Amino acid sequence: MARPSKRSAARRVAAPLTFRRLVAHAPDPDQAIASIRLGLQANAIDEAVDYLAVPRKDLLAALRIPASTFHRRVAANEPLSPAESEKVLRLGELLRHAEATFGAASAARDWLTTSNLALGDTPLSLVDTEAGAAQVRRVLSTLDYGGVA
Repeated sequence: MARPSKRSAARRVAAPLTFRRLVAHAPDPDQAIASIRLGLQANAIDEAVDYLAVPRKDLLAALRIPASTFHRRVAANEPLSPAESEKVLRLGELLRHAEATFGAASAARDWLTTSNLALGDTPLSLVDTEAGAAQVRRVLSTLDYGGVA
């Protein structure tokens, strides 16, 4: 089996990730790592706001990104920091899992923004940390296999 050339791998990584692409398809690991290290475009936040139909201030609060930092990045056409980019990728991954679990984007959005007894808060409020995301994944996996959460 032929290995892909470094040039084709670089081309894959170079394609910018949008929030909709993150939700639709998991990026390959090389692309995810490069996107985190280089930083996603700041408009990925606004794409997520539109996709989730939540106020921008609520999403920024959930991701623990100060509004002033976000606005500065947009105004200066700067990418998100690696930490901020990783949170957006994590949100895309959890939303993709929720859509697979519930079978519809609208049901996944509703679930992410509704308080959950098993989590003690909304799933969206936990995406800022990997430990919180692990709890959301645990509840989604429980639901995937017929449990109640």
